[in-house]
Amino acid sequence: METAVEVLDCTAWKAMLDREGLAAAEASVGVLTKDDFSARSGRVLVWRGTASGASVALRDFRGDFDADVAMLLVADGDALAAVLEQGLAEVPQLVRRGRLHPYMLRSLDGLEAAGLADFVEDFGLVFPRH
Repeated sequence: METAVEVLDCTAWKAMLDREGLAAAEASVGVLTKDDFSARSGRVLVWRGTASGASVALRDFRGDFDADVAMLLVADGDALAAVLEQGLAEVPQLVRRGRLHPYMLRSLDGLEAAGLADFVEDFGLVFPRH
């Protein structure tokens, strides 16, 4: 199993995200290991697309998130390593297998306004329309 240090490497995530050609967004996506999520303490990798490529940083996690984080991806180290190796196209399969858990921290309208709605749709995630 991969360790949190290995799967939350900013340089590796930036390289993968730059290969993916992320669109610029006004909000960020957080990546957290299951262990840190359960402990409500640790480090969260936060990224977003910008006009000049991916912006990636590590932040302290104490059970809550900064206002700029609109979506959270929680997974074990092996699943996060697979995303790093295979790219974001691996996310939907990991979600379907229950190995990666996405959490939307904003409404669909909020995700659309932040420029993340297409990203969420690419993952095959749906929001019920009431």
